[in-house]
Amino acid sequence: MVNRQFLLIFLFVTVAFSFFAYQPIDVVIAGPQMTDLEKFEIELKSIEDSTGLKIKYETYSDIETYLIENSNSDVDIAIIPNPQGVTNLGERGIILSIDQIVPKETMESFYSKHLQEITTSNNSNKNYGAFFRLFPNSLIWYSVEKYEAIGSPKFNSYNELLEFTTNYSIENKDLWCLDIESGASTGWIATNWLEDLILNDYGVEIYDQWSKQEILSSEKSILNSLNNIGKLVFTENAVYGSNKRIVRKEFRNNYKNLLSEEVDCIFSWGGHYASFYMPENKQFKTDYDFFKFPSPLNSIVGIGDVLTVLNYDKDTKLVFDKLIDESFGENWMSNADSSYIPANIQNINYIANPITSKERDLIIKSLKDNSFRYDASELMERKIGADALWVALKNYIDIGRERAYREIEDITEELDSNF
Repeated sequence: MVNRQFLLIFLFVTVAFSFFAYQPIDVVIAGPQMTDLEKFEIELKSIEDSTGLKIKYETYSDIETYLIENSNSDVDIAIIPNPQGVTNLGERGIILSIDQIVPKETMESFYSKHLQEITTSNNSNKNYGAFFRLFPNSLIWYSVEKYEAIGSPKFNSYNELLEFTTNYSIENKDLWCLDIESGASTGWIATNWLEDLILNDYGVEIYDQWSKQEILSSEKSILNSLNNIGKLVFTENAVYGSNKRIVRKEFRNNYKNLLSEEVDCIFSWGGHYASFYMPENKQFKTDYDFFKFPSPLNSIVGIGDVLTVLNYDKDTKLVFDKLIDESFGENWMSNADSSYIPANIQNINYIANPITSKERDLIIKSLKDNSFRYDASELMERKIGADALWVALKNYIDIGRERAYREIEDITEELDSNF
């Protein structure tokens, strides 16, 4: 009898504890795995503390596919890693227009015109997302020691950089490390180069027309920009291992070689991602640094993540408002290794990481004059931007100077056949 009473008391206490300890999830956020995930979750905890809501973040390797295949999921807010995925989900009716929860004047205050346009469906004219964060592509990385040894030259344009490369390579070698091999995705890095050249040589209008596939790659402006890649990669003695090495050696090698005493290269053309592959024993500013792709303009090509909503309830709206607010990320950005750059132009919180801080300064300038442009290959149809374009750039570089210049029209015509 005593044992039975004890068992009943134990069961009652256990059930009661479980009942009071359990906190239902109020808002579910889903998105990709982040290198800064722990810091993001600390920010979510801060939102929980200020609102009393319970928030859960779920990670998926392909959040767009997950949402398509699980239309009845409990996700309230989704972070989508490209704007094409945003409009695709919106047009399928899986995510909802944010026009209902974010006033137009708020969007115009927080985001550049371009960032609003690329999350807006051409079919419905509804905006389905608000950018969460951005990363720059248009960077030239360099070895500080080697750069200073050649006099720390400054360049105001790509042509000046090409001229220096040509003159330097007469008596020296391997100024550049430009490996681009990336398995089945080989070519994506070279598309970033092409985008930098189109944007800075021909401006936002031509860039936008090309990214929307309103003009073909065989147009003179695109052909000239492609040939400008050739002027660099085909310059004799300019590139470590020559153009043949470029498409066969993994791109991460660039940053090890850049800082190696055994390799001569001084420059590498890459994006924000380069900082993740620098040798751990090397320090920013002391051993390596970067400058913006040389241009008299503030133009930057980049990528980023977009916040979207799957329901309009008050809890979701409250959390969504917190995520896009100009004060979001203060703790995250105060970490010395933070890579978070808010897309909200009003968010000027202090960034402790000197790499991220320098990148943010470049992005802010380009956002303010609406010259920041999203990676064009990710705005195009995927059969083009994530396939045909990569292949075209890889083939152009691989066949060498003579054939590339002779066959460039064939290469672009084949690419255009996918438009």
